[in-house]
Amino acid sequence: MTSVGLAADIVGGVLVASEVIRQFRGPKYRTTASALFDPEVVAARTTETSDYERWEAWKYRRMRYGLGFLVGGFLLQILGVWVK
Repeated sequence: MTSVGLAADIVGGVLVASEVIRQFRGPKYRTTASALFDPEVVAARTTETSDYERWEAWKYRRMRYGLGFLVGGFLLQILGVWVK
């Protein structure tokens, strides 16, 4: 049981660290043509791209699953020690 818990911890650690390993490649923001020349307009008209929003949502989902695996793995390790 402790070995299964340790394996779950490894999977959880990889999922949580995936933000560092797999970074977003592509444009994060979309701007209008007028925003490129006027610094005041840039702050008002800059929005995140839909690709970045999807990637961000998937990143947080992976991290949530990773935390679940970590907590579950730690609990399995505790149970494995207590059951002996």
